[in-house]
Amino acid sequence: MYPKEELESRIRRLRRWMARRDVDLSLFASGPNMLYLSGTMEAELLAVPLDGEPYLIARYAFGDEIARERSPFHVEVFKPYFGTNRKEVEEPNPFKVLLNTEKLRRVAIDFSGRKELVERMRKVFRRGKKSVATIDAREQLNRMRSVKSEYEIGLMKESASISIKALDSVEIAPRMSEVEVANRLEFKMRELGADGSSFPTIVASGMNSFNAHHIPSERRISEGDILLIDFGAKYKGYCSDITRTYFIGTPPSEFMERYEAVLNAQMRAMEYMRQGVAFERPDIEARKVLKEAGLLEYFVHSLGHGVGLEIHEDIRLLVGRGGLMEEGMTVTDEPGIYIRGWGGIRIEDTVLVSKSKGIALTERLPKDPDFLRR
Repeated sequence: MYPKEELESRIRRLRRWMARRDVDLSLFASGPNMLYLSGTMEAELLAVPLDGEPYLIARYAFGDEIARERSPFHVEVFKPYFGTNRKEVEEPNPFKVLLNTEKLRRVAIDFSGRKELVERMRKVFRRGKKSVATIDAREQLNRMRSVKSEYEIGLMKESASISIKALDSVEIAPRMSEVEVANRLEFKMRELGADGSSFPTIVASGMNSFNAHHIPSERRISEGDILLIDFGAKYKGYCSDITRTYFIGTPPSEFMERYEAVLNAQMRAMEYMRQGVAFERPDIEARKVLKEAGLLEYFVHSLGHGVGLEIHEDIRLLVGRGGLMEEGMTVTDEPGIYIRGWGGIRIEDTVLVSKSKGIALTERLPKDPDFLRR
């Protein structure tokens, strides 16, 4: 369970926005925003009135007890009944609870893209003869979640620590398959206390390293291979994201020259991950380094993205993107090059934006391409 004072702080921020937008009630379906505001996703709905206590609406035996354990908020339970014929079937609409709300003119919603929930809500309001306008709450929650509290940063540091310990303890050697390495790494993260992995682990060996989002295969790692590993633990809902690229055997000079260029691009970009700097600036700086090395054409994705309760959050570090970085934002710094017929190199850290520079939460994992042999 997240601390009650942490959740109350988030609710207060939401309510300040609700007051400015003349919103009487905010509703969230199960998803990251419900988790952010209540401490659980084990409910059908989270209701946050402008006045009064927030509450969860959960289905009997489908998360209601877990919701009570993980959230300090009251849980309203609705229970379906299935008899022996069609006339004895009752499937309560969770939105019926809202008809008890006296003042309900304007509702902010985030139903995680589930259009059927919008229709179920409107159906209840029509039957209750309530005329209710709706607005989208997602943009506001994206803004709130983009800047992390000290508590959130602590969870992300622990997520990073678990990830690093897992890779340190998993043996990786020639003749192992990509799938075997990925499975061992994900199992170890859970063993060390993670909820699971932040995303499906990428293990790409040899020419497979050319594919930025390669799915691990039965290919066996061999001497002379590039080995790219992109992974991260999820801890109490919060993600980390790390990529390291290794070489199996003695790295040739061509590999080392390209590796150093990518590493220099990453370190240059991190210097600009500070408060008040445009989102596009770190990306531009990384591209300058790769241009000098003659590798710019092979850097074909953004430098980074926001990370937190989701592995890809709203922030994007890419040339042409507007907006300014704020202290407390957490982003990835992941320049990469992908050369057809040769392979790929990507180096990535999860980075905390500060007043002066980027602080890598995952820096304890060495960036030595020969590290696996030591």
